[in-house]
Amino acid sequence: MSLFNEALEETRTTRAAQRVRNLILVVVGLVTVAATAYVFTDIDHQLERSSSVDSDNVTWSVAQVEVDTLKLQRAVSQALAHPDDTSRLEAVRLLFDIFYSRFNIMARSDQMAALPINHELREELWAPGAFFERITPVMDGPDKGLVTALPSLDVEMQIMADDVRHHVVSSLQDLIVTGDARRHELRKSLQVFAAAALALMGVLAGFALVIVLQNRAQQRRSETTERAVHNLRATIENSLDAVVVADMSGTITECNRSAETLFGLTRDIARGRRLSDLLAKDGFDDPLAALHHPRRGGGGSEADLLDGRIQMTGRHADGRDLPVEVALTQAKGAGGEPMSIAFIRDISERIEREESLRRARNDALKGEEAKSRFLAVMSHEMRTPLNGLIAAAELMQNSTTLDQRQSWLSEIVLSCGWAALDQVNNVLELTRLGNDQTGSYVASVFSPVQVIRDLMLQNQPQATKRGNLLHFEEPQTAVPLVNAPRQLFLRVLYNLIGNAIKFTDGGAVTVTLSTEVSGGSIRLVVSVIDTGIGIAEADLERIFHNFETLDASYARMREGTGLGLGIAKLSAEAMGGEIRVESQLGKGTTFTLDVTLPIAESGQQDSARTEGPLPETRALSILVVEDNPINSLLLTEMLRLRGHTVANAVDGLEAVEQAGRATFDLILMDISMPRMDGLDATRNIRKEGASRDVPIIGVTANASPDKLPEFLGAGMNDVLVKPITRGALMNIIDQHVSAGRHRPVGMSLAVPAEQSPVLNADVFTETLEEMGSAFVESLAGKLLAETASVIDHLRDLATTGSFSEAAKAAHKTAGAAAAIGLSGLYNTLSAYERAALAADRATIDRCLGDLREMLPRTVAVLREKGFAVFVQAGD
Repeated sequence: MSLFNEALEETRTTRAAQRVRNLILVVVGLVTVAATAYVFTDIDHQLERSSSVDSDNVTWSVAQVEVDTLKLQRAVSQALAHPDDTSRLEAVRLLFDIFYSRFNIMARSDQMAALPINHELREELWAPGAFFERITPVMDGPDKGLVTALPSLDVEMQIMADDVRHHVVSSLQDLIVTGDARRHELRKSLQVFAAAALALMGVLAGFALVIVLQNRAQQRRSETTERAVHNLRATIENSLDAVVVADMSGTITECNRSAETLFGLTRDIARGRRLSDLLAKDGFDDPLAALHHPRRGGGGSEADLLDGRIQMTGRHADGRDLPVEVALTQAKGAGGEPMSIAFIRDISERIEREESLRRARNDALKGEEAKSRFLAVMSHEMRTPLNGLIAAAELMQNSTTLDQRQSWLSEIVLSCGWAALDQVNNVLELTRLGNDQTGSYVASVFSPVQVIRDLMLQNQPQATKRGNLLHFEEPQTAVPLVNAPRQLFLRVLYNLIGNAIKFTDGGAVTVTLSTEVSGGSIRLVVSVIDTGIGIAEADLERIFHNFETLDASYARMREGTGLGLGIAKLSAEAMGGEIRVESQLGKGTTFTLDVTLPIAESGQQDSARTEGPLPETRALSILVVEDNPINSLLLTEMLRLRGHTVANAVDGLEAVEQAGRATFDLILMDISMPRMDGLDATRNIRKEGASRDVPIIGVTANASPDKLPEFLGAGMNDVLVKPITRGALMNIIDQHVSAGRHRPVGMSLAVPAEQSPVLNADVFTETLEEMGSAFVESLAGKLLAETASVIDHLRDLATTGSFSEAAKAAHKTAGAAAAIGLSGLYNTLSAYERAALAADRATIDRCLGDLREMLPRTVAVLREKGFAVFVQAGD
């Protein structure tokens, strides 16, 4: 490598120096050539000018002007002496023509244009009214006119002769001066030319020297390059990766030893074969096409790529296929021709390791899924008897006259029932707490003091059973209401107080509360102090681990799963607080919750104390008719939580069949359903059967008042509009079946409160509190998945003109959205339903666009609240 780097460095340095030398030589050469060309051009110009003087015979022409003038003067004088001799007149005309032509030639000659004789006689000879203009008509006229003009012409020629002589002399003097100047310039040009020639010879000598030096440098570079090529060839030859060189057509031109081993071919056999004979990629006939594809592998998965390589299939000479990774580099050969270099690595062992890891991961996921399924089933099975217990306790309080002690005991039963149900939910939410997925706990307004009071009341029987004194030291100053996750606050203190009682016998458990108000928040420091067995210092950290007990004997003495303190710690951290512990073995333990919570705004009330009792109802047998499984599940859970027995039907036909053979106390009937809708089902139930006279409550997402007469006319007693709140459902049950009272047909629609753009906060919060976050998260995930899948279906139905079916599909999903408070999806789907019923294609297209936009918005809002919902259209 050092030799290779040396070659590269020397090559770079030599090339840079060579570029500088070449640049200097080019500049000097260009300057010399330019100077030589300039001097040569100037000499040529001088010679050309000298040649013109000789060729035009300027001196002779100037002297001849005077001769012609004197000849014309003498001819005029002779003709004046013999006016009757016509031959003499013709001689005057001839000599005048010669005189005229001589001046005309001189005026048009470039060499004679600047002579004094030319420009000084111009006005005298050529100007308007001058000599030629006056005499030319006389010469061209009759002899009589010429004879008459001879006297004046003779006088004028005498004057002209004198002027011509003067100007000829001055012109000849100018010619002599000009000739001397030109000979001097020519001499200087020849001297410069000689100097330039000498300089050019020097440059040529410099070029010769540079050539010699470059030749020597080229020899050194050749030696260095030869070493570098040798080292590079050795590096490639000994590379663990196979290296295959191919031209742009895919024909192999070279390969290394690793390629021979990988593909089972000798180098001579591999040369001339196609690269596609050794490599293959699904979807591509030519491996080069796959390697040049914009996504480096075409439509394949991005997982095929690793560090710039693409996974392909190699073909061994014995017919075996082996997985390989290929990286492609473009290069140019010695002649500048393009070529491709493929670096190929055998990944058979890595594939085997990945497959082993994948199987292990799948097994782990299956185990996790089985655990989650087990927890869900057990939770559901445990919640069912707990719901019955709570419903029975509520019925006993609301329908039976109790004395003071009975009321106190029933309150304890009810409080314990709710606490047990809360613990069941703890099991489902333990994993979410451990993974920091705690945003699904809805904040509500509550009194921390009242929560502690309720817990003290709830735990009093257990404390008495163990002979413990349970005491709450309330703060002296009033503690304001807070707006925070009540479930988390309750869970922390429930576990801390329960643990303190469990591990204390014949002692005392004291709860203290201190506060510190700062701005819009309040710091709560709640200490649970017991005089129990205490905890060793070495175990203070370990007690917060899930399913952790201190030792086997200790576990036998104190029953428990080891979940309580772990859930308490995670719940405290979810609120932004912490739990501290101080303990001495045999002397007792102090657990302290330190958390800062926002103070509720003025006018907000404790939601746990302002609801008031639900209407008095007996346990009812209710038929829920709903084709949407989400709506059906939600209604069923609402009713079963209140102790009612629920039967389900998925459409109108099934509802008519069940209502015909069994007597229900109430029927909740969806309006829009397949096979038979709610209106036809109601009409059939009213005709005959065991439940022909029971109240039938319509359930619909269509809140339009103009639909009410149609619903009531079909035989329904009332209409409940989605979203269905717990209060609205219980009230309508109380109105129609409480104490056996049936309301007549003809009631008005129970329209819900105004809905928010994305969530109906009241409905969503109530559903969350009633059903639990795990249930709502599962329900919301199913609904969003259903909405994402129905968008294309709605578009196709509208495109084919199936507006009625499109409206039904939108109505079905809209009802499910309204049921859990997803008002944004509900409003958008309802708008689509109305547009489909009106066959308004423009509005349908707009509603589909709104729906595609609302779906990711809903996902985002739910994620902000801590729900792990994942929908492809919303991600």
